[in-house]
Amino acid sequence: MALDYQFLANLHKDLLKDFSYSDEESNIRPLDFVAIMGGIYCADIYEAKVGDRPRKIKLDIPLFQPFFWEGVKRDIEELANWVSGDEYNLSFYKNKLDPFENITLSINSDFNTTLFSGGLDSLSGAFFNFKNGINSDYIGFVNKSEEATRQRKVAEFYKKIYSAESKILLIDKPNLRKKTYTQATRSLLYIALAVANSFFNNSKKVYLYENGILSLNPEIAGRFTTKTTHPKTIYLYNKILFKQNFEIEINQPFMFETKGQIINKMDLKFKSQIKHTFTCGQSRTHPERIHKGQCGICIPCLLRKISIAAYDNEEYDDKYYYGYNIKYSDITKDPYRKDYESNIQYFIDYCNLIREKRIYFELDVKKEYYQGIEDYLKCNKEMFQKFSNEFERFLEKYAPN
Repeated sequence: MALDYQFLANLHKDLLKDFSYSDEESNIRPLDFVAIMGGIYCADIYEAKVGDRPRKIKLDIPLFQPFFWEGVKRDIEELANWVSGDEYNLSFYKNKLDPFENITLSINSDFNTTLFSGGLDSLSGAFFNFKNGINSDYIGFVNKSEEATRQRKVAEFYKKIYSAESKILLIDKPNLRKKTYTQATRSLLYIALAVANSFFNNSKKVYLYENGILSLNPEIAGRFTTKTTHPKTIYLYNKILFKQNFEIEINQPFMFETKGQIINKMDLKFKSQIKHTFTCGQSRTHPERIHKGQCGICIPCLLRKISIAAYDNEEYDDKYYYGYNIKYSDITKDPYRKDYESNIQYFIDYCNLIREKRIYFELDVKKEYYQGIEDYLKCNKEMFQKFSNEFERFLEKYAPN
């Protein structure tokens, strides 16, 4: 592994440079946790991938308390393997640097932490917090160029409506040149940073706002989809936190709701910010494709359009490179047209599986992943039916052929 000691040993410091925490020994735990999840993410993007074959990734991570993490090493590997589709082999050894060099000392609030992605689910989650009086900090990564500009606009909106005590932090991702364009393990680091913030705040919850349709997106016809917010991912993550006595739980309030439902619940003040959110995945998965704004034809863009159009909220949306009314025949650039046809077909197949009651054959869903929610099957069934209706409504308005 080409990720050297110096890079990995300083990773926690680079990622947490804008956080505030004391130099108490108990704070070493979240520093090591960020180092572990940060190392997994960096290896994921740095290790070259050949075709669709799973990679075997051996990763040695320097930690301040390596012995403390040996008991959950297999659990962490299971989580990384599940999310990435690869095979991680982790080992931990002593980090000899000063863990508290150049830290920021200040008094933290007792606020919980909400993940801030700059997307529509994240905005809907901020509204959920606002409506329900949930005091929270907002932690996210700075995205690329155009996305970052939009993120900062949403962050300014948050600063105006929330308590002055709410921290709104946009963190620079590790400075590492990507050899594999993937988002698979980014959420592991993303959540670890939120866990660290809640730990420093002496609070108990991390809020992850992603709709259930996005979390359960099935791998229809061999299509790879991320498992970043799948119930199994959150279950495995919470199990590690429990075993390590963090006393922090990841909560996913939108687990049984569609994107359309959560968007439609927002008030006009929040809906006015929809145009500043960014959903498009083209710049991440196809960096060679250069277009202005959000493409409008990738899976994330299509799900966004379906969810907004189903409830007649188009007036609040952003402009797309290929807008709502685009037809297959209107797209002259071959890769985009093929993608659009394939992605529309993905949602057609998805909804056919729902109607034929075969959707669960495409999912990895078990009772244990839902952590005490007894009626999870009924709730999922209702969510799927709602989404199927939303897609039908979208096709009625914007049939692509």
